[in-house]
Amino acid sequence: MQQMRQARDSRLWADTERRFRVAVEGARCGVWEWDLRDEEVNLSDYMAVLFGFERGGVVSTQAVMARIHPRYREAVEHALAQATAFGAFEVTFPVVIDGQRPRWIDARGQARGTRGEKGFTSILGVALDITEARRAKAQAQAAEGRLRDGIESVTDAFVLFDKQGRLILSNQAFADTFGFDPGVVRRGAWKEELNRIAALAIKADHPSPSNRAGTRELELHDGRWLQLTERFTSDGGTVVSAADITVVKHQEAERRRAADDLRTMVDQLESSQEKLALLARKYEVAMTRAEAANQAKSEFLANMSHELRTPLNAINGFSEIMAAEMFGPLGDARYKGYAHDIHNSGQHLLSLINDILDMAKIEAGKMTLHLEPVSLKEIGDDAVRLMRGKAEEAGLTLTVEAGDLPVIQADQRGLKQVLLNLISNAVKFTPQGGAIVVALTRKGDDRVSVAVADTGIGIAAEDLARLAQPFEQVEGQHSKTTQGTGLGLALTKALIEMHGGRLAIESEPGRGTVVSFDLPARRADVGTTQALQQARAA
Repeated sequence: MQQMRQARDSRLWADTERRFRVAVEGARCGVWEWDLRDEEVNLSDYMAVLFGFERGGVVSTQAVMARIHPRYREAVEHALAQATAFGAFEVTFPVVIDGQRPRWIDARGQARGTRGEKGFTSILGVALDITEARRAKAQAQAAEGRLRDGIESVTDAFVLFDKQGRLILSNQAFADTFGFDPGVVRRGAWKEELNRIAALAIKADHPSPSNRAGTRELELHDGRWLQLTERFTSDGGTVVSAADITVVKHQEAERRRAADDLRTMVDQLESSQEKLALLARKYEVAMTRAEAANQAKSEFLANMSHELRTPLNAINGFSEIMAAEMFGPLGDARYKGYAHDIHNSGQHLLSLINDILDMAKIEAGKMTLHLEPVSLKEIGDDAVRLMRGKAEEAGLTLTVEAGDLPVIQADQRGLKQVLLNLISNAVKFTPQGGAIVVALTRKGDDRVSVAVADTGIGIAAEDLARLAQPFEQVEGQHSKTTQGTGLGLALTKALIEMHGGRLAIESEPGRGTVVSFDLPARRADVGTTQALQQARAA
């Protein structure tokens, strides 16, 4: 009888286990039993599919472990050891089948039978394919990451609350805008508490000028302005954003001030139209008088320079005769020295008078250019040769660099005077041991360029605009030791502009100065070129 009952119970248990396996298999859940003593695993049909076997049945532990990704075998072995000792088995691992993507398995089980000295020897469990669940979770995490990145990338403050008023998502700009302490703005924080803290930073709450629902303007204690917008989500949550409109509010205030100032100015202009008309008439009369006075001044300077130059030429001539002792010795050697001094001073005075006379002619509109075919290289060489003695006396090197230059139409005397003035200035304002370079180059097909560069004391930027004005000299320690009227550069600029050129000055204190100008090439035709060559040959 006892044996019969045991046999019946065994059949019932087997039948129950079979129906359980069928139910579990129907739910796409694999069933397995791991025999740790014989190192075998009994797999259900679906469990065999999960591991890539053709059908269910008993397979070796080694075969099962071979299908588990190598990096996760240690985790499975650890789970088996835990189940052997304590009964519970739980582990997640990927199964690798040739030619297929890894399949993720979530396996759970419980030890069966009686625990022996070495622990349990049999574990019964189930396993689920969680590959799609993991992929969906990863996609959701990636989407959430992109959403967070997008929210963090905007400059506006952003925060999302659920329908209970708990924080779900926010960006750093939200914490920074309202000055929250670290850790206060966190997932699950209550909206009421955050509003109470944020209110400490708010000076005034104003309705939006546009009267849009859910929008208002906040004035903060630190002077910033925010446009705050609050909207409700479909599930009853709340989305709050705050844009910094400080610049806009300042611009609006500036426009209001400008409009008020404009109205004031219009009122003042309307009330003073008669005064402005009277001032305009006075200005016109004053301009007429000034022009007449300037014309008279120019004519006076021209006449006086002419009257002064005639006797001065006689003084220079006689002093030169005396210094050369053309009619016999003067006696005392000092007389000869005095004669040299008289001649040098007269020559300097004559140069100043010539500058004044030329400037007066230009201002009076009486200066004319005698245009003829000239060689820019020859003019440059002549000017350098004339100034080389003064340069060497000052301990300077003076060189000329000339490229392939065309014959141009220019006033030879005026152009040479321009170069002499520029080189003379460079010599005056370059300390001993410095260098001066005269560069003559072609600029395209229609212009030539002249540049005089020195390594002198340089000129401050604020003084550059004054340099080419008549009678203007830049004050400085070095300028106090040099003589001149301040007309040289002004005269140079005028002569260059009469030739159709432009004067440019680049300088840096302590580094030197580059004065340059360019002229139209105005190539001479074949006849005038031949005439120039014939003149040279003569």
